Amino acid sequence: MTAVELILTETRLWARSSNTHADMPPSVVPGSDGKSLVVGEPLAPQSMACSVVQLLTADRIAFLPSLPSPVDAMTAVFGRSLAEMRVPAPCERLTIVAPTEWGTRRRSDIETAGLRVASEVEIHTTALQAVAADTRNRDRRTVVIEFGPLSTTATSIIYGHQGPVIEACEHEPNLAAAEISPDNPGLVEFRALVERLLAGRPADSVLVVGGPDPAFLDLIGSAIAEVVGGDTELRTVASADLARMNSSEATPYAAAALPQLPQTEWLQPLRERAAATRAPRSRAPVYIGAAAVAAILVAGVGVAAVLNQPDDSGSATSVAKSSTVEPSPPLDTLTTAAKATTTNAAPAQLTIGNIRFEAPVGWRVTEAAGGTRVYLVPEDGTKARITLTQKQVVPGVGYEKVAADLEAQIKQRPAGTVGPLRRDVVFGGRSGLAYTEHPDDGSQVDWHVIVEHSTQVGIGCQYQTGGQDTTTQLCADVATTLEVIP
Repeated sequence: MTAVELILTETRLWARSSNTHADMPPSVVPGSDGKSLVVGEPLAPQSMACSVVQLLTADRIAFLPSLPSPVDAMTAVFGRSLAEMRVPAPCERLTIVAPTEWGTRRRSDIETAGLRVASEVEIHTTALQAVAADTRNRDRRTVVIEFGPLSTTATSIIYGHQGPVIEACEHEPNLAAAEISPDNPGLVEFRALVERLLAGRPADSVLVVGGPDPAFLDLIGSAIAEVVGGDTELRTVASADLARMNSSEATPYAAAALPQLPQTEWLQPLRERAAATRAPRSRAPVYIGAAAVAAILVAGVGVAAVLNQPDDSGSATSVAKSSTVEPSPPLDTLTTAAKATTTNAAPAQLTIGNIRFEAPVGWRVTEAAGGTRVYLVPEDGTKARITLTQKQVVPGVGYEKVAADLEAQIKQRPAGTVGPLRRDVVFGGRSGLAYTEHPDDGSQVDWHVIVEHSTQVGIGCQYQTGGQDTTTQLCADVATTLEVIP
């Protein structure tokens, strides 16, 4: 059975299937054609990106001229999350964990959108799911605290004959976590919220959803202790942990043991987390990210960042000085050393060097530098380019060392030409490093770097202003089909 579990908040969406996961903002921006929607853009100030979850009670979203409905926008968000996880739509079952305070309208809209990408939809509340996720919790009464960007919700959970049930729920729409501080009236309001919820009843434990910092946790713990006493245990549960695939469910993938991996592999926490709930594909890529990197290359139309091979006298974990990050060429140029290969009338699987991928229909594929660099360019003249780079790497260097070295090289570039390095970014169903480059011709290059089977692969998505909606999706499609050959 193709089943997907999805946790939804106003600012984040986490999704998990039997063998992969996705993490993105539930946001949309209008496409350049005025009709399509681009999903997953960061929710940043002065950005057109808006949270669909925050607008579920609206009739329309003010994107002219199409004025999409929240249900249509939510359908696009769900569809993108399935594509990120390489799950074909419609999936058989979609389980959605939604904020506890939601009423009938928002739950109905979410269900309607879900049924467009799944045959069956189940909706669960965050509070009940948090209690279920906390395996230590067998208390008589548990208080679950949820913080939104502008609101706070407190729910009391008790155990009935059929398991945990909601006893009471209090929602304060104008109390954000940022307003709860020792010198702010928000702390008094939070304490009053808990008092209204319990109404003199005892509580055995308190669960805070999310990952608040220890100082904030101590602060709200002291406020709760004033209401219920100092013996109440305070714990946290990560939002991403609210999705827990049932290991007994049928899966289309045959079970297989995961290979032993070096302890220095990058993204190891993500691997351990995913391995606990998945059976890998027959050719499942082993993400050793920069587990073994003495060279890092992000070249072609993007940034070239090269870590030289250590000499024979150096240790396996040493990294030589890196070369300077090179700027990208304009979109209307292509290296003369490139060798044209094919233009596809239908999606075709290509194998070049150690990578195998499907090229989009109508895109010309060219090789350069002996196949270590591959360019995909649209035949219709659109100023866009997808670049795939590949390079063998040497075991021994950890993720943080590689990330730090790349960050140092980025700092050598002129201000404003390369954005900051981002870690653990999911793209095409894979987690890796990411950053953005701004060449002189006004285009933008979104780079994603992964390492599998001792081969480092860079995926560069280059487009002009207004072309992100189509290029990024096609680039993600290529990344989704990409396989690294051992």
